[in-house]
Amino acid sequence: MQTNLQIFDWTVDAAAKIVENDDYVVSFYDGEDGDYDIAYMRAKQSQRMTPADERVAMRDARVAFNLAMRQQRV
Repeated sequence: MQTNLQIFDWTVDAAAKIVENDDYVVSFYDGEDGDYDIAYMRAKQSQRMTPADERVAMRDARVAFNLAMRQQRV
C-alpha cells in the first residue's frame, strides 16, 4: 500500500491521515458517521487566514484526502 500520494498540490499521508501543501497542514480523524472529519488545520506561515481562505483550504484538503483514500481501496 502506498502511503504518500500527490493529489493536486497536496501531499497525502493516508496512514497518518495528514494532508499538507506549501501553505497548510490538515489532520483528519475517523468521524462518527464513517466519514473522515478534520481534526485540525494550521497555516505553515504566520499569515492570518481569512474565513474564505480557510473554507477553500479545508474543502481542497478534504477532496484530496478522499481521493487518496479511494485510491488506497482500489
